[in-house]
Amino acid sequence: MVFHINSWRGAKVGFLRNFSREFPNAKTFKLEENFRSTSHILDASNAVISFDPSRIEKTLFTRRGEGLPIEVLGFSYASEEAEAIAREIGRRAAAGAAWHDMAIIYRQNRLSRALEEALLHARVPYEIVGDVGFYQRTVVKDALALLTLSSCLDERQSDEAFRRVANKSARGLGAKGLGMIEAEAAGFGLSLCAAATRTRLPPRCGLALDGFIQILRRAGARDDETLGQRLTWLLEETGYLDMLRADDSDEAATQRENLAELTELADSFRRVEHLMEHAALASGAPGEKGKDRVQLITMHRAKGLEFRHVFLPAWEEAIFPGGMARNLDEERRLAYVALTRVMTQATISFCDYRQGGSSAPSRFIDEIPPENRIRGWNHGRDEPRQSGGRWAQADRELDALGL
Repeated sequence: MVFHINSWRGAKVGFLRNFSREFPNAKTFKLEENFRSTSHILDASNAVISFDPSRIEKTLFTRRGEGLPIEVLGFSYASEEAEAIAREIGRRAAAGAAWHDMAIIYRQNRLSRALEEALLHARVPYEIVGDVGFYQRTVVKDALALLTLSSCLDERQSDEAFRRVANKSARGLGAKGLGMIEAEAAGFGLSLCAAATRTRLPPRCGLALDGFIQILRRAGARDDETLGQRLTWLLEETGYLDMLRADDSDEAATQRENLAELTELADSFRRVEHLMEHAALASGAPGEKGKDRVQLITMHRAKGLEFRHVFLPAWEEAIFPGGMARNLDEERRLAYVALTRVMTQATISFCDYRQGGSSAPSRFIDEIPPENRIRGWNHGRDEPRQSGGRWAQADRELDALGL
């Protein structure tokens, strides 16, 4: 039996692809009928995956009918893209679509930031599946703590930020050393940063903390730079970025991408406190999990799920497949996964500029046959009737089961 397989950490797709060669008497049964998607979506998916030369041959088909062509939209900036998606989600909800029937599926989790803010502004209830909001991510909190310290390290309001990043990267500060600093600060009414320079710590730790605090003071004096430039300098000088670069895991790469997104955002603010106020507002909890809400999810986590309406932002060469993509075939399989999550309407979008640089539409868009896509929204188009009463009955049964 053959399934479409994607790789995961430690897995080798070749084991499945070579199965018939290793076991020549094995029989292969291709499960090609798709009960989820319309033919426009499946034809597009089949076309994209067909460019993978080593794939196991399989062509999906459906009896659901033609459906609506895939919407392809271009925007100038990520903020415009996010706002347009939020507006369209609101429009579809007003037309009767349930929140939980809509999803935004993206390649990298850093892309959620602009989408979260647009959805919050539009009052669209959402849930980030298998992850936390952008401003709740560890590296984002750490970077904001560094900025906070650079602006008010002698004030007690900086204490929590000091506790968070004083030992990132490692400076030999443990619970005992921090307790000594806390006692010094309480005894003399000082901030933790100020108390750290007066506390008798072990030489290695004391020297490392002194250097850290000097970096923070120099950062605070860099008034001629943007906040993004100050943040970049802080991350480099404190060794935080070196700590992430030393880790070649996918998780560390994702953390660096989140920091790049935050750095770009910081450039739009003149003062640290304004950025912190924005982060506090944007990190407002979108609501309880499990309620009726739009799903935000990465392509990897979307495997096995299905939604009637799916928005696929940032289909750009620099992001998807991405200039540093380790495996183009795996990226193509993710495009296949993303498209085949869609039951009724798929919307692909891209931007001309993202994260301070120009970008171009993903090659995967061009691989979708012209007859299966439309430039712009499908507004005003009625979805073609599904073919045959047999499917209509099956659709009603699936709805009754909540599938």
